[in-house]
Amino acid sequence: MLDFDQEIKIKNGDAPEFIEMLNRIIGTLVFQYRIDEVCHIRIKNWFDHKWLNYSGYAIVPFEDVDRHSAKEGKWQDKITVPPFIPRRVLSESFFRKRPTNNKIFEKKLHRGKMSNDNLHNRISNYTTNGLFIWYSSDTEKNKRGSFMIYRVQEEDVVTFYASAEIKNGWEITRTKGIEPNELKQFVKVKRS
Repeated sequence: MLDFDQEIKIKNGDAPEFIEMLNRIIGTLVFQYRIDEVCHIRIKNWFDHKWLNYSGYAIVPFEDVDRHSAKEGKWQDKITVPPFIPRRVLSESFFRKRPTNNKIFEKKLHRGKMSNDNLHNRISNYTTNGLFIWYSSDTEKNKRGSFMIYRVQEEDVVTFYASAEIKNGWEITRTKGIEPNELKQFVKVKRS
């Protein structure tokens, strides 16, 4: 059985205030949506909003004298695992509220595979009631951080991205897929 202490642990290079902010958001979502499974994925350095819902490259026919195919970026309707290069994935941690028979949830999301293969690696294949959090490392040095959250409940997948910087403390500076004020309300919630 996996432990359900779903909080992200501070690691070398992490700004404690950034991780605390992220843990408040996670705690609010877990409580509000009665989430059973949580996965944290720590990504090397900052990443931008273009990763949100990004599925990878597809090889498409290309009518040209010199080429027969080309790569095209895909953002599909059925949300997939973002295709981060495995060497950028510093860690993946899995947590459960209660035992389940869901063995696939514990499998690593980021394994070496071709970007084209990721087009079928749907996030909803891993859980029917879970939260996946990708967050950037080196926030202490970079003075900025980013994170994406994918919430899966049955076939419904809700996603958002946010970045934060040190201004007067850590502040959300950009969002995609969620209103900034809604996310700021999640940060204000304190749970014991």
